[in-house]
Amino acid sequence: MALLLPFMKDDFRLDFRLIRYPVLILSFALIHGCGIESTRQYTAPPAEEMLENSPMVKGQVAPPEHIRSIQLYRNDQKASIPAFKLGGDDRITLRFDELGSSPRLFRVRVRHRNSDWSDSRLAPGFFLSGHREDLISRGQPANVQRPDYVHYTYRFPNDEMQLTMSGNYLLQVLDYETSQIVFSMPFFVYEEEGDIQIDLERVFGMNARYRLHHQPFSRYRYPSSVISPFSDLSTWYVQNRFWGRARKADVQDISEAGVYATHLSRPQSFIGVYEFRPLNLRRYDDPRPGVIDIRSETTPPQVTLRRDVVNLDVTPATRAPAIHGRPRDDRNARYVDVRFELEIPEREATDLPIYIYGPFNNWMISDQNRMEYRASTNSYTGRAIIKEGEYDYKYAVVEDRRIDDLRLDDMFASTRQEYTVLVYFRDPVLQAERLMNMNSSFSY
Repeated sequence: MALLLPFMKDDFRLDFRLIRYPVLILSFALIHGCGIESTRQYTAPPAEEMLENSPMVKGQVAPPEHIRSIQLYRNDQKASIPAFKLGGDDRITLRFDELGSSPRLFRVRVRHRNSDWSDSRLAPGFFLSGHREDLISRGQPANVQRPDYVHYTYRFPNDEMQLTMSGNYLLQVLDYETSQIVFSMPFFVYEEEGDIQIDLERVFGMNARYRLHHQPFSRYRYPSSVISPFSDLSTWYVQNRFWGRARKADVQDISEAGVYATHLSRPQSFIGVYEFRPLNLRRYDDPRPGVIDIRSETTPPQVTLRRDVVNLDVTPATRAPAIHGRPRDDRNARYVDVRFELEIPEREATDLPIYIYGPFNNWMISDQNRMEYRASTNSYTGRAIIKEGEYDYKYAVVEDRRIDDLRLDDMFASTRQEYTVLVYFRDPVLQAERLMNMNSSFSY
């Protein structure tokens, strides 16, 4: 039986394991037998899958509207990249809310991916030990209403599942009854083999609007186990944790013994004036700069922000992005109907659809967050349902099935950019890619 387990169907294996949890099965049966809440049909927004430059990675499933405030980070460090060392003591923490009043069961599984997020086609037995699926079973109903929601927390690896191989991974959350994927999130497991140094070159004058570009360089001192670095190693660069927009180094240099030096060519360099606008909603009823009106009597409570104006501030303060947001995790945190307004100077006017875009909607283009032009104020207005917390956001347009989230940034933006370097090794036996090491740095 032990030899067959890595290749048995996941559903059978999970049901076999649940024999050890009679109380959990009984509780689940009582909840559904009483008709408190029927099985939901999870339908992810289809539009995002068709966009060519989505921040989502290949194969990632977007959440439905009733799944909110998804976070994935290392241990309890909410600002950290969801990554941990293979064989170490760190774990990743997943948190999310489901709108509604009744706790539910979810399944969890992980899938290995290559450096470009294509399916590595490895069977779970090659990268997992223990069970092939786990459960999220302890949802905590919120103490607030308008709307009701249930908060879930899951940590991995754990006693049920452990990873035995480094690389890119998708953490998939499935509906317990139907096994349909509700949503998935990318994370990383690295070996901490070798050493990575990062350097950013500031490049000017490449085009008229985006004068500043960042050209990343890296030096990877690889371990002796790497025999042919030119063919076996690859380097990828990511700006601001938008993993779906990773760029593979197109210039390689192995002239120095033991060093794999790579960089992006200038045409492939990143635009260095990518702006994020801050939103502080730690307590919606505690006015913060930028909030001009609060209406607690509405359902949900409504907060109106001051008008954003493109290119209004020519000397903005330098700041680092908090691009994944920090929603409050306590059970007293509320969801708020946030109203946005944007004024665009005549020279920047556009007929393209404009969207509110941020971690509170998983950096997705959604019709629910599309803005409307109001002639009476010569501005665009829109809304988003957001949990109390701290966030960054942007305004984006869509043209020819591509997201343009730079057009409405200030020309004088001074948000610092975060760059992550990932070095992969193509395993000749498994014909799949392992993640040797990774490192991050902010622009200055």
